[in-house]
Amino acid sequence: MLVRVIGALLLSAGLLGIAFYTTAFLGLVRLVDQEVLVRVTVYAIAVGILAVISLLGYLALTAPAQH
Repeated sequence: MLVRVIGALLLSAGLLGIAFYTTAFLGLVRLVDQEVLVRVTVYAIAVGILAVISLLGYLALTAPAQH
């Protein structure tokens, strides 16, 4: 039951985030400057890619040795 509640919260947060981001990106909401929005998006993408690369490196480093 708790897993379903967490899933519903994550789904709702994701959909609200998409809606807010889309309206802010299109200029329908003036809460955030569009240039800042694009910069934050590019930063998040770069950090995400680098985090995946770091995780792959860590997994390769700590993998058990094959004989």
